[in-house]
Formats: sequence, C-alpha cells, structure tokens
Amino acid sequence: MVLVPVAPGRPLLWPPIVERLQTLLPDAPVYLVGGAVRDAFLHRPLKDLDLAGPSDGRPLARQIADALHGAYYPLDPQRGVGRALITWQDEDITIDVAQFRGADLLADLTLRDFTVNAMAVPLVGDLQHLLDPLDGLGDLQARRLRMCAPEAIADDPVRSLRAIRLSIIFGLLIEANTRQAVRAAAPHLTHCSAERIRDEFLAILGTAKPAAGLVALQQL
Repeated sequence: MVLVPVAPGRPLLWPPIVERLQTLLPDAPVYLVGGAVRDAFLHRPLKDLDLAGPSDGRPLARQIADALHGAYYPLDPQRGVGRALITWQDEDITIDVAQFRGADLLADLTLRDFTVNAMAVPLVGDLQHLLDPLDGLGDLQARRLRMCAPEAIADDPVRSLRAIRLSIIFGLLIEANTRQAVRAAAPHLTHCSAERIRDEFLAILGTAKPAAGLVALQQL
C-alpha cells in the first residue's frame, strides 16, 4: 500500500526545533509521528517530539543530542529507541527516535493505540502534508476516539486508561467498539506494570476535568 500525503485543511504548526532537525538530518528517512502530529494540527504547544524510521533510532537520537549539546539515553535497545533531551530557545524538549514497529510506516501506524495518534509527516520534505492511512484526522475533526486495530487495547490494557485521558483532554467521544474494548480490558490491568498504571492515573487527575475522568473510570 502506497501512503499518499494529504493536505490537512489548516496549517500544521511546528516549533522551530523541527526546522533545525531538518537541517541536522537531511538524508534520514524518518517521520514525525504520534501525538506531535496531532498537536501540530491542533496548534498546541509541542515539547515532546517522536520520530520513527526503518532502522535503529538510537544512533540518530545520539546524533541529535550531540549536535544540540543535550543528553542522550538509550530507552529500549530491543526496539531500537533512543531519547535526546535538549534545551532549545530556553525550552526543554524531549525527542524520541524509534525504529518502526513492524516492517514499514504503515505497520508502525497500525500498531499504535488510537487513530488520532497514528498520523505521520516526513521530517525531510513538506511539513504541511501528512500521511494518514487510518483517517486519524477525520476522527480528530469529528471529535471521535477510535482504536487503530481491534486488538489495540487488548494487547496493552493500559491503553484503556489512556483512552479516558485523551477523551478528557481533547473532548473526544470514545466510539462504541473502542468503549467496549476499554471495558473488556479492565480486569487485565492487574497484569500490567503498576508504574504505568500510576502514571496514566495521575495524568487523568492532572487534566482540567479530573472529576469527569474519575466518572469515566468508574463507568468503564
């Protein structure tokens, strides 16, 4: 399947650090992915950037950290994920670089949690064209939260908590199949990392509407 770039209908608002990354990695076949693309469309402040490409992301993360006088950390050697922590124009920015989950970009996006987090923009090229094979942009504009694949939440039950957090932050309605999957995943949370559960729960409490988050948790 060939991924065809589409114009989003409104400008994607990128922070200046993205242009610096373009000059720093002019030949790297990597993509801006995940929440950064979503937030660029919504014109939300961006302090965390995720990049993904076909090869181990750790060397690129180290290259970014070294070039911008930041710190480098190998996050996940098995999945080829590295992190650069930098300060750019007096702001602290986290840049994670990962190898594709799966064989290519399409597989990577399909294996993500929700469609609104499954859009990509090539780092080198037109930053105003995005790749959106799962219609995350359509879901975002319709204020709908939809899982990328039927097994997305069952494969990682902590995503059920993330669904509630995203619905609260962005005012998204959890669509029926995703809602059913969230409810079905609840008993399996006991098998997940307590630290990950804690982080998602505290993030829900840290939203502008923590009471609504608690009500949703109780219902689901």
